[in-house]
Amino acid sequence: MPFASRSLSGPASRGYHHNVIPADVIRLPALRPAQLLAVQTHLLEAAAGGGPVLLLFQLTDNIISLGRYHIYGGPQARGGISAYRRLTGGRIITGGRGWTGCSIVSPSRTAPLSERDARLRPEQVMNRYVRGAIAAIRDLGADCFYPGRDAITCNGRELALCTFEETAAGAMLFELFIAVDRGLEAMPSDMEIFDPSGALTCPLYDEQRCTCLARELGRGVGFEDLADRIETGYGSMFGRLRRRDLNAAEGTAMDRMAPRFADAWTAGRFPDASMRLSARQPIQLGFIEARMAAAGDHIEKVELYGDFIANSCGLAAFEHNLMGKRLDPMTLTAAALQTYGDGRNFILGCGDFGNLAAVILKAS
Repeated sequence: MPFASRSLSGPASRGYHHNVIPADVIRLPALRPAQLLAVQTHLLEAAAGGGPVLLLFQLTDNIISLGRYHIYGGPQARGGISAYRRLTGGRIITGGRGWTGCSIVSPSRTAPLSERDARLRPEQVMNRYVRGAIAAIRDLGADCFYPGRDAITCNGRELALCTFEETAAGAMLFELFIAVDRGLEAMPSDMEIFDPSGALTCPLYDEQRCTCLARELGRGVGFEDLADRIETGYGSMFGRLRRRDLNAAEGTAMDRMAPRFADAWTAGRFPDASMRLSARQPIQLGFIEARMAAAGDHIEKVELYGDFIANSCGLAAFEHNLMGKRLDPMTLTAAALQTYGDGRNFILGCGDFGNLAAVILKAS
């Protein structure tokens, strides 16, 4: 399923309605990854019946940010660099020191949007939700665009990465990470320290492929300045904003839930020994990998890994539906259509459903 590819050129406020319930804005400039994951999880669980929440944050230290579906079973820290696994899918990025993060938690993918977006499909979500950030970056003086897929670019170089997740109840978490003074070009050296065996796969970024705000503007940008502009940019979408601190329930949930997102969560997406068959192939965002156990020409168990963006409950349903299926292109494509065809579930960055069938067949 391809991404929407239209670039944003109009003002961020065009066509949006003002919500009856104001959007809350919470700034957390010095978070540990486990705290971020705990807050996001709590907000998703509490999203039903409430308004959107705009969370602006910075993660401390040098960090490798894994997508939800990357294979990893190693330590959480090595050589002064730590790793965490996001709640969302997508590519591996740095995302810690030198980056600013923006999360939007909403009761649904359409709740903050206008009536014209009442039937917003998954491949359109990031096109809509990057707009406040684009307005903020342009207000700073950097000429940026959303050409499609998962990146905001300046002069063709990647400046910010975005992704999203939806729960079984329909609540949405949109995430966007902006390179402020340390871009993706730091990935190769960080990965060499953190992952010397090369277990994790990511592109070899350089300054021709990526950039940061400091490079584009010729000056530094502080967290509060950028947060002010992001808040203004998304204010046009949400209509009314209410800035506040974490409330007592959110603070308690962060302290209580953060230990859940330690080593076991980071290393928790790893195939078991029964899935001896494997295959990998390139996709729009990087790669997808299938790990599988089969009996003859039928699937016993299969799991998908890689850089794609998918809702976790939809991927679990797809993997479950594949159990017992015959290994042939028509059957596998039909299973993908059954899970993803109506747009309630999504798996983005893989192209059409035939590519999902192809990587599974390649593993057999």
